[in-house]
Amino acid sequence: MSRVLDDFQKLDSYDPEFLDSLVGVRKSILPLEKKPAIPTKYKELIMVAVETAAGRGEHGISHARKAIRAGATPKEVYEALAICIYLTGMATWVDSGKYCLQAAEEEYEKVKRGEKFVWSGEVGSHGKK
Repeated sequence: MSRVLDDFQKLDSYDPEFLDSLVGVRKSILPLEKKPAIPTKYKELIMVAVETAAGRGEHGISHARKAIRAGATPKEVYEALAICIYLTGMATWVDSGKYCLQAAEEEYEKVKRGEKFVWSGEVGSHGKK
């Protein structure tokens, strides 16, 4: 296993210090050790909405799964996606939202079965199966 996700390997090969600085920013806004002002569940739901609306990253799929792990329900992921649809149109649902909600539903079932979290490398291309 490499030190970074596939999407960032090229960046890491050219400038590992830059990538480390980005990771540092991520760790400061999503701390694992201290209790944040905005609970992790809500931060993940925000990232679902932003990535889905922007059509960037994994289109919110990883963050939908992490939101579930942080205590969100598929209904809450849906509501975050519904806001995106309202603000950015139905293309948000067609291009990303439906895969994001599918990932949330699947992760919810894994949590109920007691399965541990595995990063979205297993999801494939934007969760499209």
